[in-house]
Formats: sequence, structure tokens, C-alpha cells
Amino acid sequence: MNARILFVAALAALPSLASAQRTRTASDRRTELFDKDSASRQAPAVRTRDLEDMSPIKLMIDKKKDLKLTDAQLSQLKESDNKLKEKNAPLLKAVDSLARDARSNARSDEDRARMRNARMSLMTTVGEVRMNYDAAAKEALATFDAEQQTKANELLDKQKQDAEKYMQERLGGGERRGGSQH
Repeated sequence: MNARILFVAALAALPSLASAQRTRTASDRRTELFDKDSASRQAPAVRTRDLEDMSPIKLMIDKKKDLKLTDAQLSQLKESDNKLKEKNAPLLKAVDSLARDARSNARSDEDRARMRNARMSLMTTVGEVRMNYDAAAKEALATFDAEQQTKANELLDKQKQDAEKYMQERLGGGERRGGSQH
């Protein structure tokens, strides 16, 4: 008799235990269709800090020992870096604003058009920042000796590849320019 009662109690408790194992949390239930943030995850996620880190002048300053820079060269690079930051400041502010606009939720055709325009403007602005970086790198390389230029070009090529990969991931397309631009 006790075995039957225990068996019936186990049968009654088993479904509740099984359903407890399958209980999903709110994050499990989220779907792309109803997720308000899904559009922002697909939109450009470019951060100004990442663009600032792509500065070739910053790279050369960071790699001063590898490049065997003199004190004069280092101070000249720091001066160039300050000028470059000043020149890119309005562009980086625009990148921040455009990236935010490109990630906003689109509820109408007008919103989607605004997001497309923001994305296109964002890509153009990022391109301008990168052109400024290329010009500054070319100017800085002119002050280096042959050994320094060789090492700097290797570092800059690697940085450019990483930047293009980043842009490809973040914007869905990076600027593919032929040849070395520094």
C-alpha cells in the first residue's frame, strides 16, 4: 500500500519537476522578431575611440622603441598627433552622432530613409578620418631614415589591414584602396 501511494505521489510530482527544468528566462524567450534592440545590433557600431586608436601617428608613438625614434622625432610625432586630433575632432563628433542615428529604431519608411542616409554619411565621414590619417602618416614617414621607414611601413600595413577588417565587420564594407597610401 505504501509503495502505491509513493508511486502515485511520484507520478504526480514528476510533471511539475520536468516543467521546472524547462522554465525559460526572459532572455531565453527573446526573439529577433520582437527584440527592440535587434535593429541596433545590426546597425553600424563604430565607436570614436576605436577610430582614434587607428591613428598611424598614435601607433608610431606607441612603437617608438621598435622604430628607434630619436627624441626630436618623437616630439615631432606628438605635435603631429595633437594637430591630427584637432583636425579630426569635428569629424569624430559627427561619427558619434551619425552612428547613433544609424542605430535608432526605424518605425516608418521615413525613419529607414534617415537611417540609410546616416549610414552613408557615417561611411563618408570615416573615410575622411582615414584620409587624414594616411596624409599624416605620409608626412611623418618623410622624417624617418630608411630602416625606420621600412619598420613603420610594416606596422602601418598591419594596422591598415586590421582597420579594414574592423570596418568590414562594423559597417559591412570598408574602403578598399589599392596600394599603400602612406
